Amino acid sequence: MPIVERIDRDGPPTDPEVARIFTALTAEESRVTNMKATLLQALPAFDAFSHWKDVKAAVRALVGEHGVSVYSHAISTTSGCLLCSTYFRRLLKNEGIEPDEWQPAGDDALLVDLGAVVGQAQPIGAELSGRLKARFDDAAIVNLVAYGATMLATNAFNTAIGIPLDDYLEPYRAPLAETA
Repeated sequence: MPIVERIDRDGPPTDPEVARIFTALTAEESRVTNMKATLLQALPAFDAFSHWKDVKAAVRALVGEHGVSVYSHAISTTSGCLLCSTYFRRLLKNEGIEPDEWQPAGDDALLVDLGAVVGQAQPIGAELSGRLKARFDDAAIVNLVAYGATMLATNAFNTAIGIPLDDYLEPYRAPLAETA
């Protein structure tokens, strides 16, 4: 049970700005996720978690949508966030990847290894640093780690508040060992 409820649990939002955002999100995305509906309890928090899109776009330009999913799943699984790891698990499964059996190679392996380090908020070691520098320039590495840090913050928020899985994610839930 989350410590804070979704903004719409007792009906539509009454604050005009929250109602405007809620309506826009519903129109853009066809649903308001549990995380966003909870963040709408405090507009500064909602705004803070909404401004990661530019850095995500830069990472997407580097590694593609698949790479973003691989990296985000690695971070979320490592940090133990049920909601985020399940969200990205769904994206991987929709690509035909079975996360429990998959052996990443190439850029995917590099992103998984970086995601594991970021997911633990640990320093990047010499071996991984060498692999990153062989593939990316400094600006790309900064964007990758900055996006990873925003993903880790999202994981921490969802886990600390206890945001439940959105209903549409339930079928993608990992075996308990993956998110424990």
